Amino acid sequence: MQRGARNPKLFGSSYVVPQSSGRGPRLDKSWRAILLFIILVTIFLLLGRLPVWRLTTVELLGDKNEHISAELNGLLGQSIFSSSVSRLISKTHNNLEVADFVCRRGLPATLRCSLSLRTAEIIWKSGESLYSVDKRGVLFTAQPTDLSDLLVVEDTQRQPIKLGSVVASPEIISQYRRLIELLSTKQLTAKTLLLNESLYQVTAIIERPGKNPIQGLFLLSGDSSSQVEALSGVLATKGDSITERVDVRVPGYVYTK
Repeated sequence: MQRGARNPKLFGSSYVVPQSSGRGPRLDKSWRAILLFIILVTIFLLLGRLPVWRLTTVELLGDKNEHISAELNGLLGQSIFSSSVSRLISKTHNNLEVADFVCRRGLPATLRCSLSLRTAEIIWKSGESLYSVDKRGVLFTAQPTDLSDLLVVEDTQRQPIKLGSVVASPEIISQYRRLIELLSTKQLTAKTLLLNESLYQVTAIIERPGKNPIQGLFLLSGDSSSQVEALSGVLATKGDSITERVDVRVPGYVYTK
């Protein structure tokens, strides 16, 4: 029997056995993308270790804080891409005494940060505890030692609070301060506001030289100016007979005791 051809064809068929390319299996596109990403990350990490990226200048602009300044200076000599830089920025952002903290990297070796610290606008009192409150209404310091003649707002209901929480809106705090300023224009001194039913219903403890203090009851959702005018007028005419409080919350009416 005659040995057939190596790649025999079937009778009447045009089939030809495909030739082998001799090449190995190709990488899937997704694997090539992953490999490229790994290579780029490796190159980036290696470049980040070069001396040219080591911080030589660190600047703190805005408000001054010795502790934060010392921590920033501790980054000198480290890579501008170091995770230590990111950790310090995140840590400072979480500091309750810091209102804003923005850092910008100036390539190849400069880090500039702008710092804004919280400033106490009022003192919040709950029970025997005192807290500093900034203009945004955020409690950021417990038991402040320097009250600096700030207005004390006492929550007589002792609602649960914690550092970092917001106890009042900026608008409410502005109204508290405006009430005190309106009273001062009438030579009436008040350093403490008592809160009972709501943030808008306040009782001002009005001090009187040579006399016991009295309470002035105000509704800040109404016209504070007219309420102060009514209280001032009553004290001018009946001040000696008033020993406890003056209620001016209802427009057109003044209740005394």
